[in-house]
Amino acid sequence: MNHYQRLQAILHHAAPLAIAFSGGVDSTLLLKVAHDTLGNNCAAITIDAPYHFRQEQEEARSFTQQQTLQRLIIPFDPATVPNLLNNPPDRCYLCKRALLQLCQKALTTHHLFQDNRHWTLADGSTLDDQTAYRPGSRAVTELRVRSPLAEAGFTKQDIRTLSKELGLASWDKPAQSCLLTRFPHATLITAERLQQVEWAEAEIKKLGFRVVRVRSVGTMAMLEFEKGELAQAILPTMLVQLETICTKAGFSEMVIDPAGYRSGSMDQN
Repeated sequence: MNHYQRLQAILHHAAPLAIAFSGGVDSTLLLKVAHDTLGNNCAAITIDAPYHFRQEQEEARSFTQQQTLQRLIIPFDPATVPNLLNNPPDRCYLCKRALLQLCQKALTTHHLFQDNRHWTLADGSTLDDQTAYRPGSRAVTELRVRSPLAEAGFTKQDIRTLSKELGLASWDKPAQSCLLTRFPHATLITAERLQQVEWAEAEIKKLGFRVVRVRSVGTMAMLEFEKGELAQAILPTMLVQLETICTKAGFSEMVIDPAGYRSGSMDQN
């Protein structure tokens, strides 16, 4: 039995299945296979938080419409979680637990799931997530949320390979993280600061960059680019455009991190 067949068997056993769907590479593949396998015994739940990228939210909406999937969108106010907007070191755990609890609550209260069946909540965690630094993984374990991709032995690369085979546009989509990761710990997060970073990243990507992180440190924008795009970023003409974007976003200073993009770099500083 290959990974795909193992995943299908797991999905059948867990049905009916509600999937915490962010619109990222992993949850998109899980939702696609679940829908193909289970049909209406599958539904998507998307949490709309102010620190989630609007573009990814739109991509999630578009995907569920194209696939004619059942989908519930739940707005989330981070102020309801004590200390979360102060960006503490355990913010990923606090956030993940709150979002998954919202999903679980919906399974018992929303009319979409009121059919006298026991719905199972699943997320897009992978085999790699079990060994990488993922503080939110503890919440998945504590709340007994299923992770079918990990259970079936899927790595990140397996997911991209199968996504390509299935014709999913997300197969080569760069990894994305929420906007809270753009700020140092113990930084008060406001709607204005979130919008500032999101707008700057979106504008920089319009210049042709696939991966960029705008780390907000006080009034300074620290830009991280993938190693393969770093040389392009430091070209004199490009520097002018980057500085213009950061100034328009409201930053008083801009620097480019010579170390390049590192996942979770704010956790390392």
